[in-house]
Formats: sequence, C-alpha cells, structure tokens
Amino acid sequence: MKIPKPMDGIVVFALLFVVWTLVGCSGSDGRLAVSGTVKVDGQPLASGSINFRPAPGNTANSSGGIVKDGAFTLAAAKGLKPGKYLVTVQAFKETGRMVEDPQMGKIPELAQVKFKEAGPLEATIEDGGGNTFDFELTSAD
Repeated sequence: MKIPKPMDGIVVFALLFVVWTLVGCSGSDGRLAVSGTVKVDGQPLASGSINFRPAPGNTANSSGGIVKDGAFTLAAAKGLKPGKYLVTVQAFKETGRMVEDPQMGKIPELAQVKFKEAGPLEATIEDGGGNTFDFELTSAD
C-alpha cells in the first residue's frame, strides 16, 4: 500500500484549481459579452446606465451596466444569452441649480434626460456575433 505524500495533495489541488478556473472563464452558462456606444444629440453620453431585458418570448436573464464617455461593456460573466432584448438608457443632466444633500452638502441638482424615441430600443444578441450596438438618441428638451 502506497502512503500519500503531502505534496500529492497539493498537486491534485493545483490541477483542480486550474480546471475550475478555466471552466469558470469559459462562459459555460451561455452568456455573451455585449458592448457598444450611446450618443445623445450626436454627442457621447457622458454618464448614464443601460439595461437589456428579455423581449416577450425570451426567457433569458436581464443585465445592464454603466455608460461612461459614450461607451458600455458587459463582460461575458454578466452578459446576455442569445435572443431579442428591449434596451433602455437612463441619463441625468445638471439643472443649473444647487441643492442641499445631507451627506455631501451643496451639490448640483440632476434631472433625468427624456428622449424623443418612443419606448425601449431593441437589440438581438447572437451566438458567434460581435454583439456590439450603437444607440443614437435625441433629447426631448
């Protein structure tokens, strides 16, 4: 009978860790990375958020992220499964007034930007596709 050496356990653990890491990075749940740009009135959206929710008939997950300097990226780990999605963008702009915040003192007042585009935008995520989307919006002000 062979008596296991302490190093044998370390080698097995290291191999299991490498396999676990590779499987975890492969996007095995079918989610795909999504990226793109958002412009408002022809200019990159300075900051905001973007949300993808499944269109009717699509039972996949919702996901979203931050838009910064007109760009957004959803990594595969938080990405989307193939299918059709309804996309909403939220943005805020300064009103020119200052308001009192209990924690931060006087700060610029923000108001939500309303868009002329009626309803959500659409995007179709494709397996093997680039899944890069460019959204052009027009402010309603």
